[in-house]
Amino acid sequence: MADPDDFAYKLLHNRWHTVMPDGIDPETIGNVITRLRKWAELNFRPTGHSPRCGLAASSKRAGDDCEIIAKQGGWVESSVTMEGYSEDGDG
Repeated sequence: MADPDDFAYKLLHNRWHTVMPDGIDPETIGNVITRLRKWAELNFRPTGHSPRCGLAASSKRAGDDCEIIAKQGGWVESSVTMEGYSEDGDG
C-alpha cells in the first residue's frame, strides 16, 4: 500500500527520469496537464482537478479504504465529493 502521507505526483530527474523524493508543485501539474491536452488533441479542457479525481478513482479500484483516499487527496473522510470520485472508480 502506498504511504498516504507521501506525494501523489512526484518529480522525475530531468536526465535519468528516475523518481525523485519531492512532490510536484501545483503550477507544474497545471503545465503538464495543458501540454498533455495539446498533445492528445482533446476537445475539452482538463484542469488540475482532473488528476485529483483520477487519484481517488484509481485508489478505490486498488482497494484503498476511504481513510487512505481522503488523506491522499486532502479531503475529510466523509467528503461527499470524494465519495463521488470513488464511485466513478467503481466503473
